[in-house]
Amino acid sequence: MESPPQSSAQASSPGLTHHRPVSVIEDGVLTGITGAGVVAIWFLILDMARGQLFFTPSLLGSVVFLGQSPDQATSVNPFIVFAYTGLHGVLFLMAGLVIAWLFAMFERNPQFGIILLLLFLLVESILFSFAAAIFPNIIGAIGALAVASGNLFAAVAMFWLLIRRHPTAMTQLRLAWHEE
Repeated sequence: MESPPQSSAQASSPGLTHHRPVSVIEDGVLTGITGAGVVAIWFLILDMARGQLFFTPSLLGSVVFLGQSPDQATSVNPFIVFAYTGLHGVLFLMAGLVIAWLFAMFERNPQFGIILLLLFLLVESILFSFAAAIFPNIIGAIGALAVASGNLFAAVAMFWLLIRRHPTAMTQLRLAWHEE
């Protein structure tokens, strides 16, 4: 018995009708995991260099969950490390989903790239300022350069992941810039 004829679009990509939402969710999860992992590894390296493994997530968790000042959080609390790591992961998953959705918009309309870049810079500035305003001693305890570097490394890794998963996006962007 023969199978029913398929159009060339259906034959080349089965399940096309639900491919895009699944792809954005998948991209978002992978992007969030990538960003969270890069930041976690960055601070693990810094903590190893300081000679106190997991001190940064313990410090951040103690400030966020226990309301302690950075001066009060002098030792590593495994429960707080676990709790803060969970919060960190959830926040990055949410950010990853938003970034993947914005990237999907960028892929369909490359001119959106400049808006995406400006939104990224705005959000980074707001988050850094928010952290400095709400927890002023945290930035000093961890180091502004360490925080900014971790954010930059995560952003580069997340962008690289999305570009690797969507190679046509950069081609479309180049074409859009050359149409002037």
